[in-house]
Amino acid sequence: MAWIGFQPCPGAAMDDETAMAAFRELELFAHFNDEHLRLLAFVCQEQRLMAGDVLSEAGASVGGAHVLVSGQLEAGSGEGGPRYRITPPALIGEIGLMLDKPRATTIVATRTSSVLLVPREAFMKLLRTHPELAQGVADTLRGELTRYLESIATLGGRFSS
Repeated sequence: MAWIGFQPCPGAAMDDETAMAAFRELELFAHFNDEHLRLLAFVCQEQRLMAGDVLSEAGASVGGAHVLVSGQLEAGSGEGGPRYRITPPALIGEIGLMLDKPRATTIVATRTSSVLLVPREAFMKLLRTHPELAQGVADTLRGELTRYLESIATLGGRFSS
């Protein structure tokens, strides 16, 4: 695979094998081989968070998606609203890999955590150069959306009069 046009993010401390192992745990990357995963690891930016640090604010666009490698995060949409615990391995904001959409929730570290930012531009470049990956990603996202919509449909009966 040609790495022309891909640039590493400066200051990354996590080794490629650790990043690749995290990607292998996630369904979205199931169609990626080691070379593809190594390229993603090469372009990712590691972020270390301490308890209380904000990973992203609701309404912010982050330019990609995050992979939680270690630690624990919490997502919530506002004060008094429901909070959701996020534990590794987790892909956060996968739609951000393809669309420049703002985050729906604020995500905060509840303990020391390590995350990788997968930049949208590099991810899309990889999909453009490897259409088979694009199809696999599309199939995965389609399946997740179908499961989500089916779960909403089952709730419909609870709210009808």
